[in-house]
Amino acid sequence: MQKTKLAAIEAEWHTVEPPAAFTVIGIPDQETMETHYAVKIPWVLGLIGTRSIDEPITGLSEILEKNRLRIREGIKAYSLLQQLRAGSKDANVRAEFDRYKQDLGYGLLLKRYTEKVVDATDQQIELAAQYSIPRVVPLFWTFRIMVACGFIMLGIFIFAVIASSIRKCRQNWLLRASLYMMPLPWIASEMGWFVAEFGRQPWTIAEILPTFLSTSTLTELDIYLSLAGYIGLYTIFLIIEMFLMLKFIKLGPSSLHKGRYHFEIATGASL
Repeated sequence: MQKTKLAAIEAEWHTVEPPAAFTVIGIPDQETMETHYAVKIPWVLGLIGTRSIDEPITGLSEILEKNRLRIREGIKAYSLLQQLRAGSKDANVRAEFDRYKQDLGYGLLLKRYTEKVVDATDQQIELAAQYSIPRVVPLFWTFRIMVACGFIMLGIFIFAVIASSIRKCRQNWLLRASLYMMPLPWIASEMGWFVAEFGRQPWTIAEILPTFLSTSTLTELDIYLSLAGYIGLYTIFLIIEMFLMLKFIKLGPSSLHKGRYHFEIATGASL
């Protein structure tokens, strides 16, 4: 699964001679399996992904071909499993199932397209194979947004350290940049979460249990109501928090009446 996720994140359509280049930016096209206007840095992906210069990064086209075979093997595993569930005690059936059982999960992908897994058509097998890899475009861009957020934060941090060391940390542009940077950790975190969860699709348990077969018995209404409850409650908390923050920002620290802040001292001096 990790090979598939890595290939999808990098829009690595075909296995190339190692070490693979890293695509900084481009426009991935999953239909034609190519990345338009790609800007690449030689060697970097190979070094990051494999920590070597001679190990290839498996491309999605090769992964797809392998998955087609595993789906066909999974059909055999599913058929043998049905025989065992029906009460077969045949040792040969058990031995054959043990031979193909590692591909059972791929056979179960066909249940998205037909209930008769054993009688699946070539078209259904192809649909299941295409479904066995995640959509590339969302992974490609969310990963790069995450990395960009990290580099921006690192850059501001470096500038702040330099400015502090030369006693110029009160520059307006740096203070503003630090303020505007505040959402970036959350954006990076959400993008990383998306890459982790979306990148493992279509599996809940890698290569064993497809996500669409692991859903709960909750209805759509149950989910919408619970989400609405959470969203409503936290929206109320957000409104209260913003109201209090803005109120006391406008009042300033002098509203604490400690006798040691600017306006209190100024008032005391004038008296």
